[in-house]
Amino acid sequence: MEHTPAPYGPRSVYGYALYIGSNMLFLLFLVWALIPDQILHNLGLTYWPSKYWAVAIPIWALTALATFAFIIYPAINLSMTPDINDITTITDKHSRPKKEIVPGGIPSVYDIPITEVCRKLYLAKRSNNK
Repeated sequence: MEHTPAPYGPRSVYGYALYIGSNMLFLLFLVWALIPDQILHNLGLTYWPSKYWAVAIPIWALTALATFAFIIYPAINLSMTPDINDITTITDKHSRPKKEIVPGGIPSVYDIPITEVCRKLYLAKRSNNK
């Protein structure tokens, strides 16, 4: 079967099961975290982890997420970025140089060379009033 994000039978069943399962696990977590131990023991539910973990696990997960988002992910991106003096920061194998155009025709799409960009932006124009 082709890999596509379009809905089809088995994917919708798995999605629904995941939705129901994750909601049930969250409800179970809330029961464990918010209902006092005495009430849980009266209901016959005696084997539960310490309430410490109801606070510790989300905090650890958020700390790990923040560490990844603000330290590890930017570090990976910085290590994959080429040096400032590397030619691949200016051009690559997919660059399209300017081609000859037919007079009166529509010019094709091309990449503007960095030298032309700098010339247009930063080169001071000479005035004839000197």
